[in-house]
Amino acid sequence: MIIRWQYSFMLALLIGFTVGCESQSNTAIRQQAQLEAEQSLKQAAAEMEMVTAQVGQVAVAVMTATAGNKTAGTVTFTQGADGIAVEATIRGLTPGDHAIHIHQFGDLRLDNGKGTGGHYNPQGHDHALPSTEMRHAGDLGNLTADADGNASYSITINNVTLDGAHNPIIGRGVIIHAKVDDGGQPTGNAGARVSQGVIGYSQPSDG
Repeated sequence: MIIRWQYSFMLALLIGFTVGCESQSNTAIRQQAQLEAEQSLKQAAAEMEMVTAQVGQVAVAVMTATAGNKTAGTVTFTQGADGIAVEATIRGLTPGDHAIHIHQFGDLRLDNGKGTGGHYNPQGHDHALPSTEMRHAGDLGNLTADADGNASYSITINNVTLDGAHNPIIGRGVIIHAKVDDGGQPTGNAGARVSQGVIGYSQPSDG
């Protein structure tokens, strides 16, 4: 009888200890999840504050022709409250559609444009056109040149920042290609690089 009572008592202690450990473990997990959520909120708030402070800030890529080509112009990136407005004014193209992308590096030392590396893709997405949300951060789609080789293009994107924590583009390259971006893998079958530029802060208009 005493042995049975001792056994029951020890079993009760063991169950209590186990429940207590599980309770402490669950509490620790909840605390860790809460801490991570708070950190994410703080990071998002800081990012939003930076974007708000930069509304109206303009960056520009002055585009120069690669070897054997005549394509030049400018691409501007203006921070707005809901994203970055991209506007391109380009000349010296063949008539038709031409891919335009942000590339990984702002290195223009090679005259074929390949110093800029591949598409800017910090999140590791597949290539796609701008109508697809999950795409390379640098996928800007296509601009269309008229019969005289001139093109004007505008798009607003919200998957990058000028120099924030989320996909910053300052110092990256911009490439215009010889062919259309057809959305195919891995980079849209866009052909040779006919113009290159580096994204940098523009001089204030009152300067």
